[in-house]
Amino acid sequence: MPLAAGTRLGPYEISAPLGSGGMGEVYRARDTRLGREVAIKILPASLAGSPETRARFEREAQTISSLHHPNICVLFDVGRDGEVDYLVMELLEGETLAQRIARGALPTADVLRIGGQIADALDRAHRAGVTHRDLKPGNVMLTKSGAKLLDFGLARSTGLAGPDGSGATTTQSPTMGAPLSAPLTEKGSIVGTYQYMAPEQLEGKEADARSDLWAFGCVLYEMATGKRAFEGATQASLISAIMRDQPRAMSQLAPMSPPALERVVEALLAKDPEERWQSAADVRRELEWTASGVSESGTPARRAPQRRARIAVVAWATLAILAMIYAFAISRAKAPTPPLVRFSIPSPPGTVINSPAEAQLSPDGRTIVFVALDSALTLRLYLRSLASLETRAIPGTENARMPFWSPDGRMLGFFANAKLRRVTLDGSPPVDLCDAPDPRGGAWSPEGTIVFAPNNQGSLARIPANGGAPVAITALDTARHERGHRYPQFLPDGRHYLYVAVGAGDEVSTLATSLEGGKPVEVCRAGSMARHAPPGYLLYLDAGVNAPRRKLLARRFDPRSLRASGDARLVLDDVSARNLGDANLSSLGGALVVQHLGIRRGRLLWRDRYGAQAGVADEDFVGDGCALSPDASRIAYSGFNPRDLFVRDLKTGVSTRLTFENQQVNSIIWAPDGRRLAYARLLGSYGYEVRMIAADGTSGDSLLFRGPGMFSYPQSWSEDGRWLLITCSDPEGNFDLWRVPMTGEGKPEIYQKTAGQERAASFSPDGAWVVYGAEEDGGTNLYVQSFPEPHAKYQVASAGDGAVWNLRGDALLSGDPSGQVYETPVSTANGFRQGATRRVFRLQKGEQFMDVDRRGQRILVYSVKDFSASSSLEVVLGWSQLLEKR
Repeated sequence: MPLAAGTRLGPYEISAPLGSGGMGEVYRARDTRLGREVAIKILPASLAGSPETRARFEREAQTISSLHHPNICVLFDVGRDGEVDYLVMELLEGETLAQRIARGALPTADVLRIGGQIADALDRAHRAGVTHRDLKPGNVMLTKSGAKLLDFGLARSTGLAGPDGSGATTTQSPTMGAPLSAPLTEKGSIVGTYQYMAPEQLEGKEADARSDLWAFGCVLYEMATGKRAFEGATQASLISAIMRDQPRAMSQLAPMSPPALERVVEALLAKDPEERWQSAADVRRELEWTASGVSESGTPARRAPQRRARIAVVAWATLAILAMIYAFAISRAKAPTPPLVRFSIPSPPGTVINSPAEAQLSPDGRTIVFVALDSALTLRLYLRSLASLETRAIPGTENARMPFWSPDGRMLGFFANAKLRRVTLDGSPPVDLCDAPDPRGGAWSPEGTIVFAPNNQGSLARIPANGGAPVAITALDTARHERGHRYPQFLPDGRHYLYVAVGAGDEVSTLATSLEGGKPVEVCRAGSMARHAPPGYLLYLDAGVNAPRRKLLARRFDPRSLRASGDARLVLDDVSARNLGDANLSSLGGALVVQHLGIRRGRLLWRDRYGAQAGVADEDFVGDGCALSPDASRIAYSGFNPRDLFVRDLKTGVSTRLTFENQQVNSIIWAPDGRRLAYARLLGSYGYEVRMIAADGTSGDSLLFRGPGMFSYPQSWSEDGRWLLITCSDPEGNFDLWRVPMTGEGKPEIYQKTAGQERAASFSPDGAWVVYGAEEDGGTNLYVQSFPEPHAKYQVASAGDGAVWNLRGDALLSGDPSGQVYETPVSTANGFRQGATRRVFRLQKGEQFMDVDRRGQRILVYSVKDFSASSSLEVVLGWSQLLEKR
């Protein structure tokens, strides 16, 4: 029966209950002799009658009283009042580690600090011959003076079962908080809490110090990730997981955790005790060493144990530099000028940094997030600390673009699959916030508002960072002929922000306004957006996206008055940018990150319809978006530098340049006779329009089609030469299919217009049908439709996102983003019928579909030769010194 308030146990007066468990009841009490508050634990009535249990209770009390350590709960007294045995301990103010973990993973710095304190406490106990046997987050108290380890030795296997047949389970920690929520606990002779019990304990073997180290590994894992190392729906499944399975990699759940910490945990969780760390002291030293190479933001600063001395020096030197940069940013008058440091960040192994990388520095200026393409041709977000040699992929960010940081640096916003998304850097999966069909950047205010561009045309919108309905917050200025706002950036006050306005002639201006509205102020007009760079500059490119070389310039800028002043000064040469208005740079705290574009080389390979390699079309190909001529003897492609149209003879390897404007070229289509080419070209005065040119270069190009919106791309040319299918955007940015007569008779008109985004169209060999993809509800469906009139329409049962007909017209070949290639048998003799789709093969890693040789029944693929040297990020610390050196 619980003790009532006012009950006396010797000199101690009970105040209130704190909790109870299988091995004790805990009360808050007052020591009437010394006038201090204490915690009292008594044996439960079910065990108090056993002389053996009472003797064990006293022996454990004597042992614990000898463990004098700042991170072990102090035992003040032991006594007996009547039939009640009790222990008197210090009363700890704070919360248990379990309660803290319930709110999410701990920052890396806290994991290492608290973990080191627990390890030190375990070391003290183990050297005294005491094994805890029930180490778990509920038995660690977090106080102002540090972590406190509780209940040493009270949960060891005694073979003493309660009246219900259960052994000793969790004891309630002596805290002022509520009782702990208990995970699955053991029922039977094995004592402890299942989630933290070592395999040898589950087998009924005697637990020793190494069993405590296993539990400590589980605790560290849970602190770093917010997830338990082992889970199970039942006791049996949990035991099976502990005995046989490995926990999910910490790097997947907590990408910013140091690799050294993960290696410590992996060794602690070795199934065989002989393969674990053998002493808590060694673990403590390893955690202290890891902590010495981690910044205050919790980012790792080393790569491998065998290089620890050299890397530690680099980490401390980098942190010292960053500290000077921070001081410089907050007060130029009181701190010395930071040293100028420049270095490159290469692509992570097996990836290529994307163009543009869209790299962004974290709010503390110490971590970079950027976009890279892996060997499976999938875009992802990657994190790289300036004080580390390792890069981590962020789970769940496939197809991600244009990331931006939350003000506290704990989350990222980004765009993927036509959605604005948010991801927390603790391993949690990303969440969708709202639609963003064709986005152009976002920014996150300190008050929890995200401002973003949902489309390449139109105004900016705002949305709460937790999600909701977007609200337009800017309006296009028709007097300035604006057609789109994009790339917002908040200024230091958190209310005003910069954004880019793109004019009808692709003029780029940077404007400033506030969340409260008001008339925007133009702060810069240049070749790209201008970005605010503390302590008081605007950084921007001198030329537009199509210039062969772009210079990064700086001007003085006062974010309070929103005024730029002084002459532009050169910072860097040859900075990469791909999107109109984008500058592909980030600067915070005196650090600057830009991208320099390299040249990606590859091979063009033939694969047969079943995926087997059928020859090499081109051993050394440098280009993009190649299209096969009808006889498969030539390819037309877009060059990298210059960005013009080329035709290459696959037999001789000789390339002929057809255009000379150095404008982006894509969506190249051959005429059925191989004499002409239709393609989309980006023009400085408009956008993408469809042009036509002779394939042998004997005549210049001419305008063929310009749609009502910004983008027009040719898709397919009918075999009889009469029709060209084009997908183009309307003024709202939605894509529709148009048919353009190539005989000179009639006018271009819409062939298919729906609420979806129609793309990737292809004529059947007889020209009577069209297959196309339509993006609908976050996915892509394939449809076959009659032509030239869209009377009959059928959905194709294929997982692909685009398809082409074979030469006989009796099969559709389709592919999806993962590289899977499918074949669907079809018949158009009497309407449209289709058979079962089957997967025929999958492209290998690093391969990308280019085109189909319908006559030879071959597929042309691009295979990356060097996937690591395409581009890099340059980091410049103390970049403002470059202005003084020019």
